Amino acid sequence: MKYIIEEYVLNEYNASSKARKDISHFVLQNGFQSLGKNDKTKIRHNKLAKTILAFKLFMRIFSLGKEDTLFLQTSNVLLKQILRIKRIKNFKIIFLIHDLYCLRYSEPESIRINESEINTDIKLMSQCDYIIAHNPIMVDRLKLFGCTSNIISLNIFDYIYNLPVRRTKTRTPDQRIQVVFAGNLSKSKFLQNMDNKPHNYNLIIYGGPEMKFRNSIYKGCVDADILPNIIEGHFGLIWEGDFIAKETDNYLCVNNPHKMSMYIVAGLPIIVWRKSAAAKFVEENKIGITIESLDEIDTIADKLTTEQYSIMVENCHKIRQSLVHGEHIYKALSSCQ
Repeated sequence: MKYIIEEYVLNEYNASSKARKDISHFVLQNGFQSLGKNDKTKIRHNKLAKTILAFKLFMRIFSLGKEDTLFLQTSNVLLKQILRIKRIKNFKIIFLIHDLYCLRYSEPESIRINESEINTDIKLMSQCDYIIAHNPIMVDRLKLFGCTSNIISLNIFDYIYNLPVRRTKTRTPDQRIQVVFAGNLSKSKFLQNMDNKPHNYNLIIYGGPEMKFRNSIYKGCVDADILPNIIEGHFGLIWEGDFIAKETDNYLCVNNPHKMSMYIVAGLPIIVWRKSAAAKFVEENKIGITIESLDEIDTIADKLTTEQYSIMVENCHKIRQSLVHGEHIYKALSSCQ
């Protein structure tokens, strides 16, 4: 039998909670049965209630045998406990990575300094039968660090969206470009730099915690389940950290931000750092523009034609259909044989 521990987390500033919720939904639709929920949104549960729920969940895990498969997308802390049971009961584990920060280390010196962290995480990953990684670059990094599991590339996160399809974005030649950023603003120092510089485009910002901007348009926090239907703009920006991106130990070099899926579902072409892992997907599918520096956005705004933009929007709508129907996680699961 195939089982899943459903994963729900509370995160008001980015879409990581939606990513886990959507994956749980699609895996259940794929024929997996729920073994229980690791529901961290129930913040009102007292310590006793949490202990009882955890005990019941682990008793169900102990009931599994060598013919069973368990799908997980949980934290390494819980994974470590479940792997101890796996060694006794011999069931199979499919583990989908959301965040594995040891993979950001790319330079020999940082790898040496953080060898203990890397070895601890890779040891856990190697005890799983199958690992679903974000993209081929993450697959290669896992193998480079010594992961011995069967590793499958998801390529992009699927995204449940049940509201009516929004109208297609258009842009006239004389219209000022609107660049939108949605995400955790505490990790987005570059926004203040963008806000302080004059540009020939408008910057629209969604997310939290709430911040003050002088020249940008701040729209606050919006639920990720409805954001694609109300988000404004012509391009969705994927960037993280400082205004000038560093290739050294940059997590964007290996991961797929969930906001990429949200932008595509919203019909927004993407602007992304050229050396990020997401850039390859954007370039291959012709759904946006890759840049070396945020300063290049001004040039894009000057030179982009209406026809070029319309083609990118149309390509987004083509990929949108695969995302809302869970085709990418279904394909990954079919490879876990």
